[in-house]
Amino acid sequence: METELKLLLAPAHTKALIKHPLLARHALAAPRTKDQTGVYFDTAGHDFRKNDAGLRVRRTGGEFIQTLKAGGGVSGGLHQRNEWESQVAGEQPDLAALREMVPAGAAWRDEILSPAAAARIRPIFATHIKRMLWDLKLDDGSEVEFVLDQGTVEHGDRNVAICEIELELKSGSALALFDFALALMQDIPLRIGIQSKAQRGYTLYHLAARDDGPAPSSAIKAKPLHLSRKMVLEQAFAAIVGNCVEQVQANDIADGDPQDVERLHQMRVGLRRLRSAFTLFHGVLPLPRELAEEFEWISQRIGAARDWDVLAGSTLEALPQQQAGAINLKAVREAARKQAVAMHKGAVEAVASVRYTALVLRFGRWMLGAQWRAEMSAEQREALSQPLARFAREMLRHDEKRMKKRGRKMEEDPRSRHRTRIAAKKMRYDTEFFQALYGEKSSRAYLKALSRLQDQLGRLNDISVADGLLEELQKKHSPLAASIAYARGFLAAQADDGEEKTRRLWKKWKAQELPQ
Repeated sequence: METELKLLLAPAHTKALIKHPLLARHALAAPRTKDQTGVYFDTAGHDFRKNDAGLRVRRTGGEFIQTLKAGGGVSGGLHQRNEWESQVAGEQPDLAALREMVPAGAAWRDEILSPAAAARIRPIFATHIKRMLWDLKLDDGSEVEFVLDQGTVEHGDRNVAICEIELELKSGSALALFDFALALMQDIPLRIGIQSKAQRGYTLYHLAARDDGPAPSSAIKAKPLHLSRKMVLEQAFAAIVGNCVEQVQANDIADGDPQDVERLHQMRVGLRRLRSAFTLFHGVLPLPRELAEEFEWISQRIGAARDWDVLAGSTLEALPQQQAGAINLKAVREAARKQAVAMHKGAVEAVASVRYTALVLRFGRWMLGAQWRAEMSAEQREALSQPLARFAREMLRHDEKRMKKRGRKMEEDPRSRHRTRIAAKKMRYDTEFFQALYGEKSSRAYLKALSRLQDQLGRLNDISVADGLLEELQKKHSPLAASIAYARGFLAAQADDGEEKTRRLWKKWKAQELPQ
C-alpha cells in the first residue's frame, strides 16, 4: 500500500522550497534529479479507469518501470493505494507479470490483466516530469521520500502544467507527513492536491473526445455508505465522516473547472453532511472548537456562492421570459449572474487558500490519529464502544421529536419555517447515514416522504434567500429597481402558493414510521 501526501504549489515558490531549512535539516543526502517520461495505458472502453485502476510505464534514463495502482482512496489529502511495480523491456506494459503479482482474490484482476486485455490496451496520455527527490528522516524516526515534480500531462495538443510535492511514507507513522507539511506551510504557500496525474490525464482525454464542446460537470455525489449493526459507535463515526470527507474532496472547486456550478453544489452538500455528522456524534465524540470554527468559515464562503448560483440559475430562470414596459428581467438575470461569478471566484480562492489547506491537514491528522481519545476519561472512551444500532435508534428518535416540535410552529413566521427546514435536513442526513442498518426496503417510504418535504421547504427557503439577494442587488443597480421589485413580487406569490403543498407533505411525512 502506497501512502503519500500530495500538495500543490505555484512555480514561483519552488526555489524557496528547494532551499528550505526543513529539507536541509532532515535530508540524508543531497537531492537527486531525474527526467521522467510516463505513458499511461487503457483500453478503448477504459476498463482500467472503470475499475479504479491506473497503468503506467515510466522511463527514467534507459530503464522502464511499469506500475499498476488500484483501490484505496484520498482522505485529508492522504492518498493510499495498492501499488505493484516491475521492470519491463521497453515502453509496452507486461500484463502477465502484473497478473502474477496481484492477489487472485482481486475482483478486477481477471478483467483488466487478462491476455485479451493485453491485446486491447493502448497509450492514452503521457507525462513529462523533472523530479527532484530527497530522502528524509524526520524527528520521530519516520522515513519519507520527498518529491518535487514539475512538468506537464499531455494528450495530443492539449496539456496541463504540474507543480506538486509528494511526501511518501517509507517507514514510520503517517502522522509525521501531516506534521512536516504543516511546518513547511509556515513559509511556503501550499494547497491540497486531490487529483493524481492520471486523473488530470483522463480529464484531457475526455475534453479532446468532446471536440472542443462544453465540458461536462465533474461533480461527484456521495458514494454509498456501508455500515453494519456489529459496528461500535467509534467505527461508525470514522466511516460516516470518511464518506462525507470523500465527497467534499472529490468536488474540491480549486482543483477542477473553477466555474463548475454543480461541483460547488456537491462540495457544499458534502460539507453540510459532514457538519451534520459532527452534530450527530457531538455528545460522545466532540469536534475540537478550533476545527469546528474553520469548518463553519469555509461552509459560509461556499454557501454564499451557492446562494447566488441558485438565484442566477433556477430561481430567476423560472420567472416569465416576456415582460412589457420598464420590466427587464433579462438585465436582472445578467446582473445576478455577474455577482454569482464573483462570489464563485471568492469561494474558489478560499478553498485554494493556505487557511483551508491547514484545516484539511489538521483535521486529517485528527482523524488518522483518533486524537479525540487523548483528552477522554476512561468512561468516555468506553462510550465509544457502545453498539451502533442502539445509538442510531436513539438519535433518530431525537431528530424526529425535534422536527415535530419545530414543525408545529412553521407557519407562524419565516424564521420558524427556516428552523423546521434545518431540522428536516438534519433528519434526512442522519436517516441516510443509518439507512444501511435498516435496509432500503424498510427505509424507502420514510426517506421518500422526508426528502419531498425537505425539498419543498428548501424551495421556499430559496425564495426567501432570493428576496434578500435581490434587495442587495437593487442597492447596487438602481436603474433596475422596477424590474427587481417585479421579480421579488413574483417570487413572493410563489411562496404563498407553496404553503398548501408544504402542509400536505408535512402530513404525509408524519404518517410514516421510523425505519426499523
